[in-house]
Amino acid sequence: MHITDLFFRGYRMHPDRLALSGDGGDFTWRQTFALTNRIGRRLRDDGFGPGDRFAVLSPNTGRAFIAMLGGMRAGVAWCNLNMKAAVPDILHILAAGRCNLLFFHESAAHMLDEIRAAVPTLRAVVCIGGSDPRFPRLEDWLGDVSDAPLDFRVPETTQGFQGATGGTTGRSKLTVASNRFMVTGVMAWATCLHFDAPPVNLAVAPITHAGGFVALGMGQFAGTTIMMSTPDVGTMIDLIERHRVTCLFLPPTLIYMLLAHPRTATADFSSLRYLIAAASPFAPEKIVEAVERLGPVVCQAFGQTESGFPTTFMSPAEMAAAVRDPALRHRLVSCGRPTVIVEAMEIMDEEGRILDAGETGEVVLRGPTMMDRYLDDEAATAEIQKFGWHHTGDIGRRDEDGYFYITDRKRDLIISGGFNIFPFEVESALMQHPAVQDCAVIGVPDDKWGEAVKACVQLKPGAAADATTLIDWCKTRIGSMKAPKSVDFVDNLPRSPVGKVLKRDLRAPYWADRTRGVG
Repeated sequence: MHITDLFFRGYRMHPDRLALSGDGGDFTWRQTFALTNRIGRRLRDDGFGPGDRFAVLSPNTGRAFIAMLGGMRAGVAWCNLNMKAAVPDILHILAAGRCNLLFFHESAAHMLDEIRAAVPTLRAVVCIGGSDPRFPRLEDWLGDVSDAPLDFRVPETTQGFQGATGGTTGRSKLTVASNRFMVTGVMAWATCLHFDAPPVNLAVAPITHAGGFVALGMGQFAGTTIMMSTPDVGTMIDLIERHRVTCLFLPPTLIYMLLAHPRTATADFSSLRYLIAAASPFAPEKIVEAVERLGPVVCQAFGQTESGFPTTFMSPAEMAAAVRDPALRHRLVSCGRPTVIVEAMEIMDEEGRILDAGETGEVVLRGPTMMDRYLDDEAATAEIQKFGWHHTGDIGRRDEDGYFYITDRKRDLIISGGFNIFPFEVESALMQHPAVQDCAVIGVPDDKWGEAVKACVQLKPGAAADATTLIDWCKTRIGSMKAPKSVDFVDNLPRSPVGKVLKRDLRAPYWADRTRGVG
């Protein structure tokens, strides 16, 4: 099976129901199927197929999603590209990835001259939203191509995905994964999400990353995806109420903004069945608040560009039980249990030994959605696939019930006076303070201790707290050794285009003249 075969179950079940709506217009399943076939046929006629790579440079719109499906239907490998990324990063992904085809929205037109100069492998560039005199519009490019289904079976084992990693420690690596990686990961959502009627999914997070895998998963339910090109919280609330949204994927930072919005207290969220949190740690106190204010709809998932999404899942029922029952409250910091796409998930030490429940080490995986390799990087591939396991780079543990707990990124560990300090534990303490909206904890140089704990704190609008107050707050909860030694107050934490905090940017000024790296 190919990813487009799975997605277009929606067409076979409900051809005249809306498949896509919101920004970029309305498309029924019939219209989406037809336009996808036309794009796929045109690409095949022009010689594109397995072995080629394409990207979509666009905000969340219906046509951007259809262009993704059309490229996949022709057997071309999808390169995920975030329009909000810095131009040099976009150029790197396209050039290093040897991209052959680019679909773009007119709002990205200002980048096109640089892209053409930097990416000599491009054979076609097509405008899918608006117009640009330098390149053909989608309708003109398609011409009179038939919308009949393609008589072409995309091989499962050929490359279907070329993923750009988060780039939180430096320039993105590029992963190579098969078509089986795509379809297996998306099928997993059918074991996690359950609907009595076709769902309505609101695509706020970029469809080029995890949000796209959730949207692709809607096809097997014949669901409708509402596209939202700009993540404005007020508009998001409007869309949830107007379209009776049942499924919503957000990074925790957007959930925090939703909880802080003045309209949240009176808005109607009764249609929601799943609020999926992923991409970064979700503070337990915020989970409690979200469940109390939005209902028992909050769930968590974990995944990586290298290993697929979702590799773990914790259902709304499990989350709500942990909120209600003090004996289960510790599970709020869990990312859940492995999904069906995971053959095995364990905790491993530095020597490759599998550790017992309760012991801390690196989270490692095996399964059909692990990437084949990093593109043009044998050393990094060998490192991440040591001992025959995929190494996530996450430090964690599992409990006797099979729940996994990610305590931190391996590279973020702070070693102060010979003691290991995990930033997540400090961040969790800070997030309990009523004035704190978000925070990040880093290690900075210290002549006595080697590294000292520093907190970078974003306060809630109108809230006040000083450094001494927050440091004392932490001391009473996690002890003086782990508590921050200093606090920086910031208006906004630096984030990647998919919402992950860029701790390297926070660390860089402090380590600029030191031998220790800041990655």
